[in-house]
Amino acid sequence: MHLIEAAAWGMAGGLAAALLSLSAAVVAAGFTWPWRADRDGMWPRLSVTAAGLVIGALAAVAAAAQVSGWWPAFLLGLSVPSAVRGALWRVEVTGRRSAIAGPAEPDDHAA
Repeated sequence: MHLIEAAAWGMAGGLAAALLSLSAAVVAAGFTWPWRADRDGMWPRLSVTAAGLVIGALAAVAAAAQVSGWWPAFLLGLSVPSAVRGALWRVEVTGRRSAIAGPAEPDDHAA
């Protein structure tokens, strides 16, 4: 494998990880954009679907030299998003406060 090809596959893996993080955040936020408080209609749901499609395609392309036809590629595309979702089912996405924002305000909901 040449350096450029290895770099491209590394970038594809980074893209898959970023899409998974975004998908998890959208699902955890109730299918809304995590950085916005209002309802956004169908776009967050479509983004989660698109992320699954891209991740399935990346897995099938990455294994293209090892698969022998359309059926194994189809099964990879089918199973990879579910397998990754299953591996991450206990991962919680939470927000962080910026250190630049100043001291934290007291939490009114704390018991």
